[in-house]
Amino acid sequence: MTSKFKSFLSLIIVGLSFVFASYPVNAFSQAAAHNRPVGIIISKEIRPFIRMVEGIEENLRMPSCRIFFDKRGMPYGCDSGSKGIGPGRFSVAVAVGPQALEYLIRHEWSGPLVYGMILNPDAITMHTDRFCGVSLDIPYWEQISSIHKIFPLVRRLGILYDPANNQTRFERTKKISGLQGITVVPLVVTKKNPISDYFEEKIRDLDAIIFIPDRTVISQAVVQYVIKKAILQGIPSIGYNRFFHDSGAALSFVIDYRKVGKRVAGQVRNILMGRPCARLVPDYKIVLNVRVIEKLNLRLGDNLPSAVERD
Repeated sequence: MTSKFKSFLSLIIVGLSFVFASYPVNAFSQAAAHNRPVGIIISKEIRPFIRMVEGIEENLRMPSCRIFFDKRGMPYGCDSGSKGIGPGRFSVAVAVGPQALEYLIRHEWSGPLVYGMILNPDAITMHTDRFCGVSLDIPYWEQISSIHKIFPLVRRLGILYDPANNQTRFERTKKISGLQGITVVPLVVTKKNPISDYFEEKIRDLDAIIFIPDRTVISQAVVQYVIKKAILQGIPSIGYNRFFHDSGAALSFVIDYRKVGKRVAGQVRNILMGRPCARLVPDYKIVLNVRVIEKLNLRLGDNLPSAVERD
């Protein structure tokens, strides 16, 4: 084999390598060129969802389209003359919140789908591997471990939840809490069972109360009512975003919703470039409310988690 032929063969191999390596990028570019935006289907027009969507849009690097639901539960947005969410309308559908994901599954969306801002998405997707995204599931064992390290005197922990939404999570949290010497007490809230009917009586023997993302226990009025009543009885509350901190929670696991959007945007790009799309948990930090901790005279542990901030 001559040196010229070897050089020629090397050039062919390098050229082919470049073509194959650039193929996902070409696929990505073609999706954008065909003017098929990413459809961002938003369950409700509430601040956490919108902040997450802003994180998607800031990091997506291709056209996108916001879709909302009207009072009848029908989607609308972007093009007032185009109703519905057909499989050829978007290159990828992003479901923001549970209502959006339920809608897409119910209407048999056949294209690529990424979810975000959903607690326990497996309850909706039925554990199928077809969907991926970023959930709101801060691992419950991490939460319980952190609570134990921060408030070592907590032995009875009340959990506010609706069994229709979070019974599995409650059972798993109950099991892992027992390993830390913590007894979990259910504070059941349903649409037919308002929390005000029993709350003050149920919390008398509790050492702390924790909120988890639950669509039945989501209103600002309920959150503020619970935190206020708990403080009056000397009981700290534990929340999962900045609103809980500002409302008087002693400890909050704060999820950065824009960062959730950034991670979702990365998952969308992975799909369009032919890469694997994973199921991810959100980044979070732990924020202590110094004013409330001092007011309730709470004892903190000696070895606080590294993610703790005082505010």
